[in-house]
Amino acid sequence: MAVFAVPDPVSLVAASTSGNTPPSCVLTRLRSETRCEHEAVERVLDLMASTHTTGDYLQRLEQFYGFYGALETALQVRCATPQLALLLPRMGKTLLLQQDLLHLGVKTETLPLCRRLPPIQTHAEVLGCMYVMEGATLGGRLITKHVQATFGIMPTTGGSFFEGYGDETGKMWQAMRQMLLSGAVDKQSENAIVANAIATFASLRNWCDPANAGANYFKEKYKTHPKADQRA
Repeated sequence: MAVFAVPDPVSLVAASTSGNTPPSCVLTRLRSETRCEHEAVERVLDLMASTHTTGDYLQRLEQFYGFYGALETALQVRCATPQLALLLPRMGKTLLLQQDLLHLGVKTETLPLCRRLPPIQTHAEVLGCMYVMEGATLGGRLITKHVQATFGIMPTTGGSFFEGYGDETGKMWQAMRQMLLSGAVDKQSENAIVANAIATFASLRNWCDPANAGANYFKEKYKTHPKADQRA
């Protein structure tokens, strides 16, 4: 079964919030309108099937480092405003990836970073991007169980990225859900949130696709110069 670290966030939330008010239009639209790109990312990464060896797992961590490292840096600058400051505590995924890779013997200084990022100029665009990133954290708990069973890697020994917020993951997603609801103040904002969620999925898919130069860097990293493809 193909499982990427972005589950169907609305359905997971619904299971834990039965009896509450149904999701608003923006959450329903995010679930349905991102489905194609969501499934495309799952097919490219196929984390449950493609991480058969520790080397496979390391390659995936390196790819995520290249994507999150670039995107979180941009988001930290964009979120340094009162309006978006609540998102800043969520910008620690790159640090988790760095510590996982270092624990497993990989230095991150020469890893390439993704340059084709989704737009994050507006509040709505940031929220659309965060929908994908925080949904990935929610789904990462499934991957944690997989890497523990397959490699014996625990959150403290190279698996902290997929462990995310640990026992606080569900609570953090609920808060993210409320930010999405609050951010969809009108149809224009709602459209922008959905459009940029799709763009974020697409950016990650393109970065990790074997046909992409950046992805080939990871595949051939021991055959090429470590600083190759820096502009991928």
